[in-house]
Amino acid sequence: MATRVGIVILGDEVLKGEIREANLAHMIPLLAEWGAETALCAILPDDISVVVRHLRRFREEVDFLVLTGGIGPTPDDITRDAVAEVAGVPLIVHPEAKAALEARPYKGANPEYRMLMAHVPQGATLIPNPLSPAPGFFIDRMAVFPGVPRMLQAMFEWVKPMVSGRRKSRVTLFAMAPESSYAGIMKEAMTAFPDVGIGSYPMSDGEYRVRVVFRGDRFERTDACAARFTKFLSEIGYDVLRRVEERGDDA
Repeated sequence: MATRVGIVILGDEVLKGEIREANLAHMIPLLAEWGAETALCAILPDDISVVVRHLRRFREEVDFLVLTGGIGPTPDDITRDAVAEVAGVPLIVHPEAKAALEARPYKGANPEYRMLMAHVPQGATLIPNPLSPAPGFFIDRMAVFPGVPRMLQAMFEWVKPMVSGRRKSRVTLFAMAPESSYAGIMKEAMTAFPDVGIGSYPMSDGEYRVRVVFRGDRFERTDACAARFTKFLSEIGYDVLRRVEERGDDA
């Protein structure tokens, strides 16, 4: 079971601004809800050598990689080739994928190129695609999905049994204080509670100027750290205007 997950988005069209990346916003909250930590995210070009080099390095840093994009029938769809190289196996025509594609012919499609979507690394497990006969696949700690957001969203639940962990507790404070006013308080809180992560995020519009987020494995500790920060913030003349609690799996 994986606790640290990396996400890799494949495609020149994303890097060149030709489409707006929309899959991260769907995947990261779900991974957090399932208890996994998203440890890295990357957007890579349609270049096999570049993708292979990065995948090999990323696999040293995380337990599980999610890849999206690059598994269609055109020459720029190089993800399956890169993943096969990293896994050290050849590409094969998967009989189930081939049968599914043949059972749902597409008018005007070129069968030779369409059948490329049945090619997967040898030994891979297919990931069902309820919207298309073209599947995703999983091999050697790498789960590969289409880049089309509606397909990714329809398929992504497949990942849930593959990951494990504890949802962190979170306390979020909203205030009108400038960040520089509490930087020292934040540093002191981080020293006093090394097991609690703290992030400060200024907001340029809306009701609140900043939000400070406290994250930890135990709600008791997370809550105590936020309370300490709140107390010292009040002492320098700034009140917390709103407080939001999210209890993790320890609660």
